[in-house]
Amino acid sequence: MFRLLVEISVLEKINILLKKEANNIKVRLRALKANPFPDGKDEKEIKGSRRRAYRLRIGNYRFFYIIDIESKTVKVTEFLTAEQAHKIYGRM
Repeated sequence: MFRLLVEISVLEKINILLKKEANNIKVRLRALKANPFPDGKDEKEIKGSRRRAYRLRIGNYRFFYIIDIESKTVKVTEFLTAEQAHKIYGRM
């Protein structure tokens, strides 16, 4: 089991969403504690980043996270809409 850390800026964006949508996102993020490694569908490794980073797709949103295997920690660092993510990182 991994420990989940979420940046405050990510939490603030989640809490602005509709309650039902925010709850769905929180459930999906908590699932990273059991298995944060990509399955190739909704989770993918981001190629070309300095350190191993991953993207989680939840509906029209993209969450970016890193895994620290030594400390068994998953850190969610960024929350973007699909459109924002494609502009910044290109199509994934």
